[in-house]
Amino acid sequence: MNPHLQSIPLNSDQSFSVELIMGLDLYKQWHYHREIELIYFIRGSGKRCIGDNVKNFQEDEMILIGSNVPHMMRPDKAYDSYNPDEVIVIHFLPEILKSFLVLPENKAISDLLQKASYGIGIHGETLLAAKRLVYSIRSARNTERFIILLQLLNLIAHSGNNTLVSHTAFGAAFHKSDDNRLNRIYHYTLNNFSREITLKEIAALVHLTPHSFCRYFRSRTRKRFSLFLLEVRVSHACKLLSDTDLSVGVVSYESGFMNLSNFNRHFKLVTDKTPLEYRKQFHNLKQANTVLV
Repeated sequence: MNPHLQSIPLNSDQSFSVELIMGLDLYKQWHYHREIELIYFIRGSGKRCIGDNVKNFQEDEMILIGSNVPHMMRPDKAYDSYNPDEVIVIHFLPEILKSFLVLPENKAISDLLQKASYGIGIHGETLLAAKRLVYSIRSARNTERFIILLQLLNLIAHSGNNTLVSHTAFGAAFHKSDDNRLNRIYHYTLNNFSREITLKEIAALVHLTPHSFCRYFRSRTRKRFSLFLLEVRVSHACKLLSDTDLSVGVVSYESGFMNLSNFNRHFKLVTDKTPLEYRKQFHNLKQANTVLV
């Protein structure tokens, strides 16, 4: 029924963890944990589900995920020891900052950690500065390590470049029973979105009637399954539009849409752009970044 409660290992001489992780196998399961998570994608790409949001992720992205917010990261490719996906992840319990956050000077950080229940994307100049701190915290020790964590949170808290990831706040504790149900739904959808998936079919996967499945899925994810499936298809279409020169018609078919007009209408509904506008905007941004480099 619910995400898996994940246990975050911690050294006895540390109050929070900083890890360089090669490969995202541990993140492929729909899970949550009490620790707040800051994840920086050094290398790799795939789909990420955070709260009620489904989007592509790629290298050079950073996200702050609040306590007990369910999430998963599904890489595009299987683990490759010669070229693995690579992320730096910081985990810390809110309690380690409890006394610190009640000080009036730190209201911005306190507010940031409250907003993290939506998931927060970090961009622009803030991302550039945050990356330097994330890399430096890996080699820091003792008090310096904790100071860098505070600097990192303070930087993000005072940024004007942050975006909320999820449409609604998550963070309530989940029941542990039937951990695998949502995982089965998510992975089945991600494996089969390019063809028609009927409500009867997906409900049978988890031994529910269609009506019970609809109530169940909406109660757990706060959205209809049809909308989740649409967002998965559109996110795949976005990847094809940005990474390939395939025609819009081929992109539509590869993403699971039955006809082009249906694709154009739903793509604009989710992204507020037509497929051609999205492709043009992506290439313009890519060219601008190339000039800056």
